[in-house]
Amino acid sequence: MEIRQIRYALTVARERSFTRASQRLNISQSAISEQVKSLEAQIGFELFRRTGRGVETTELGRTFLGEAERVASDVLGLEDMARRLKGLGRDSFRLGIGSGLAPLFLPRMFAAGVLPADLHVEVTTAPTRVIFDQLQAERLDLGIMIEVPPDRVPSGLAVTRMEEIEMVALATKALKLPVVKNRFDLARAGSLTFIMSEMSVGYGEAVADMFASLALRPRFLAAVDNVDTMKSVVRATQGVAIVPASAVDLARDGVDLQILPLFPARHVRAAGYTHRQALSRRKQAVIERLYAALSPDPA
Repeated sequence: MEIRQIRYALTVARERSFTRASQRLNISQSAISEQVKSLEAQIGFELFRRTGRGVETTELGRTFLGEAERVASDVLGLEDMARRLKGLGRDSFRLGIGSGLAPLFLPRMFAAGVLPADLHVEVTTAPTRVIFDQLQAERLDLGIMIEVPPDRVPSGLAVTRMEEIEMVALATKALKLPVVKNRFDLARAGSLTFIMSEMSVGYGEAVADMFASLALRPRFLAAVDNVDTMKSVVRATQGVAIVPASAVDLARDGVDLQILPLFPARHVRAAGYTHRQALSRRKQAVIERLYAALSPDPA
């Protein structure tokens, strides 16, 4: 029995489809079917039964694959250990994070005692779609971004909800904004132009939903892929950007920009996304430590 066969079978079980497993693994469906059949022949029972909506695991298959997931995690842990013993460098952990969330979460992440001292951390800031793509391609171990609706989450990913973050408006100080109770009045924002993030997912989608809930169709000046670029466009134009408060540096941005909370108040929720498939026990432990450190202070 080969670890490759177990990995293929676990992927079929998670995707509930040989076709989707093939797409996720970037391997032909016939090759996956052949390896799963070979595994079933070795263990002496079927792992899957076909249904009208794909496949489901048999009773024996659920028991076997549950144990197989633990074994796969142990094997990945052995690979990590072998790497350390061969002196090829420290373990690496790959994190993708939305640019608007980095200022909030990275300081907590790199606080003393959160991460193992011998862990090499690679951080990528990117739009939501890019992080999802890299998670599916197994180029990231954890993605932290604005939560998206469950039906928009790619298959094979698990979500852990994190804290809510208030949204704020950014504009040059020369631009007259509609204000009520020292907050930017969304209901009177129809005449302004806006700089947006990705419109179809992430907090760009959340902002679009805010306007839709008020029956507004604001004018969009530009769509950009990170908060720093949004700030640059705001400074160069008479446009307004709506971003998570975590993306704002009051000491720096407040010098030349207006920074106003919204009326009515609006929030988005951060979330962590990981592979459903087995990670090494060490990486899983790192993710659990990060979730604990990145949770809001109970006080």
